[in-house]
Amino acid sequence: MFDELLNLIKQNGQQAVVENNEVPNEHNEAVMQEAQTSIVDGLSNIKEPDQVNSLFESVRSGQAESNPAVQQMTNNFSGNIMQKFGINGSTAASIAAAIIPVVLAKMANRGGQGGAGGFDLGGLLGSLTGGKFGGGMGGTTTSSSGGLGGNLGSMGAKLGLDKDGDGDVDLNDLTKMFK
Repeated sequence: MFDELLNLIKQNGQQAVVENNEVPNEHNEAVMQEAQTSIVDGLSNIKEPDQVNSLFESVRSGQAESNPAVQQMTNNFSGNIMQKFGINGSTAASIAAAIIPVVLAKMANRGGQGGAGGFDLGGLLGSLTGGKFGGGMGGTTTSSSGGLGGNLGSMGAKLGLDKDGDGDVDLNDLTKMFK
């Protein structure tokens, strides 16, 4: 999963990092890895179901930049590349804005589709949160007790968010919202 995330960052960071004269070429790979670290750390800090819902809703609505979790990831990434690689503040902020929200949106868009283009965002969230948020999202399973993810999925189904009619709300439903 983490390799998939780094590949997604590299695909979307070409212009912002590699083609950016303000980023020394010898730091391109490390800047991309720093973006991965910021996303992973940000997702692992999600503690409440409302934060998960808010993140997915902001991504779905194209307003990822206004989400507090996305802002934190963006700010952490920007600050880290300024400190570690000597990139000036405005350049670091523009790199972060060009990568973090875009990659999160593409993760959500690709999540649950399977195959070569699939990205299991629910599985990533589950692995980062010890399974708290993986169930009911991205095709991962929930325990018989329902778990937090299962509760989110069943609440979402009652609210009409079950777009594929399978009885739960997961990244497959989120994907259908973008089509």
